[in-house]
Amino acid sequence: MHVPECFVWTKFGTEAGQAVSDILRRKEGERIANDGVFYWGIGNAVGPSILELLHKSAEPEVLFSPIKSPPRRDDVAPETVVAWTAAEGLDGEPYRLPAWSLITSRFNAGRPRHYALVCKSDSSLLDEFESITAGIARIAIRELTNLVTGRPLGSSQVTAVVKRQDHSCIPSAEYSVRLKLVPPYFIQLSSPRPITASVAYSWIDTIHPRSAIGQK
Repeated sequence: MHVPECFVWTKFGTEAGQAVSDILRRKEGERIANDGVFYWGIGNAVGPSILELLHKSAEPEVLFSPIKSPPRRDDVAPETVVAWTAAEGLDGEPYRLPAWSLITSRFNAGRPRHYALVCKSDSSLLDEFESITAGIARIAIRELTNLVTGRPLGSSQVTAVVKRQDHSCIPSAEYSVRLKLVPPYFIQLSSPRPITASVAYSWIDTIHPRSAIGQK
């Protein structure tokens, strides 16, 4: 599969007390309810890099890679989980989240903002992410640099907007899914509201029965 020259690369794993399978089931319900669109929460403020990506690509994409290391304790059992209830776009204007969208994260009092990529898939996320274990697609980490700075990726970067520089590197990292980014592409979230884990589960069962999106 051809890898784009410039794209968003993000890693995923257990987050806000939910395993990947539960997150995907919730995001699939959101995708169905929003005509293919879903919001993928991230912790990085990559807005300026997204703007640069939009200058270089009329159809920006995001590639997802599984985190191989064991999840951290504060991801598995965070003290506080919040739902983000307000947003603004790249232009700084308020952006209204769809009624069926739920973006959660663990709460960090020192970081009152969170962010999300606006993604679209025409097919089931449960099917798309099946290739996590297949390992059928790989990318060479050493050929990637940060799009704006040109610097190599840091080991702690979970989400980055990247450019491929040296195409001779040996592929070393799996990526399981490649999806479209759609307007407004990237949003900054605010107004966090504490929730319990049961809220996320009841939310998905409210908008779509379990039988409609499968058991994962």
